[in-house]
Amino acid sequence: MDIIFMLKQGGLPFRLLLKRMELKHLKFWFKTLLYLYTPGGYGYYRYIRQFKEANYDLTLHTDIEWEEHSPESIYYRNYKNYDEYVEHQKKKFGLVLKGGKSFRNCSLLGFRYLIYRRFKDLDAYLSKSASIVCCGARQGSEVEVIRDLGYKKAYGIDLNPGPNNKFVRIGDFMHMENADSSLDLIYCNALDHAFNLKDFFTEHARVIKSDGYVLYDISLMGDYPYESVGWTSSEMVILQMLEIFKSVIKIETERNYKWILLQGKKN
Repeated sequence: MDIIFMLKQGGLPFRLLLKRMELKHLKFWFKTLLYLYTPGGYGYYRYIRQFKEANYDLTLHTDIEWEEHSPESIYYRNYKNYDEYVEHQKKKFGLVLKGGKSFRNCSLLGFRYLIYRRFKDLDAYLSKSASIVCCGARQGSEVEVIRDLGYKKAYGIDLNPGPNNKFVRIGDFMHMENADSSLDLIYCNALDHAFNLKDFFTEHARVIKSDGYVLYDISLMGDYPYESVGWTSSEMVILQMLEIFKSVIKIETERNYKWILLQGKKN
């Protein structure tokens, strides 16, 4: 079963998946099976599948070029201004909705399990009452998984959260509405959609508590038409993080991502 899931997401065969199920996370596993086996989709994804257009060719492209950059660097798309950046970033989800491939049952299974691996041991660091914001959350898969694990205060923000999204509200991860030192954790797997990485990290440091956490997924897949920043080495991105945050708690690499948990913020 699920060869697509195993190849694309680095997951497990179903019989091994069953062995990995933990009793304390039964809600997550039950809903994950519903996502896998419900014809036509389950939950919010059943609703947003109606926006899929038959025979729509999801070919992402843009006329906004990259800035000139050296071979070893962090580089940015050549936006005229911040407004152009915002409008460019808002377009992608509408195109993804029309394409519909990201919301197939096997795709959702893979993504839910990926997020589960990130957060299943989070209770070693945070209580279930923790304030958590997922930045650049789009349709909100990560928010739903985190809530399934018992963190009911989790929610997402995105420039374009799509229609009737109960997991994600409109928000800008470059200019967050949260008060200073108010959040326990920020999660983001959309670093490559930041307008400026240093400003991005600085803003997140502003809103987490003095002993709060950030958890980032760093893409290792190269740049695509709607990414706003690219890098030739993930280590260069981590060095920028360490200018802003105090300590690395955990770092792991798996297939297309390197993920890192950091705690605390510097002056």
